[in-house]
Amino acid sequence: MKNLITSAGFVILQRAAISVSHFNKDVKKELDAWNEGFKVKLQVSNSPLAIAWIKKNGALKSLPADTKDFDLIVQFRTPDTAFRIITTLSNVPKAFTQNRIQAFGHIPNSMILIRILNTVQAYLFPPFLSKRVLKRVPKFSFSQHMGRLRVYTAGLLFTW
Repeated sequence: MKNLITSAGFVILQRAAISVSHFNKDVKKELDAWNEGFKVKLQVSNSPLAIAWIKKNGALKSLPADTKDFDLIVQFRTPDTAFRIITTLSNVPKAFTQNRIQAFGHIPNSMILIRILNTVQAYLFPPFLSKRVLKRVPKFSFSQHMGRLRVYTAGLLFTW
């Protein structure tokens, strides 16, 4: 059951990140640091669970997880760690400090990914859940709430 929940969470995270990268100015600014064609993979160690993105035209696009030569790979050491983060029972900074997540690639690029995923989580989760995974829960303006609606509809349903 944990693998099913984690797999569904990965799909949601992948689609939400793609959606947010098209309209959020902070995410677009973070993506400017990566070269065009930059490839990122998020995976669970010793498991087929993985998602991947590529930067194209200033935004994230989906990429098959079995693609070769990633610029950055972030790996959860156990399926339980991935499950705890996907279900908001733990947060990414805590998991990094406890050595439950490892990054392969240039460290500043992993920090960019963390900032992007923090923004994505702010759009995905309501404030009462965001408090558990984010250091600071952002106050959303009306347009950002509309962006959240866009993530829930166009992003999750149609991957845009």
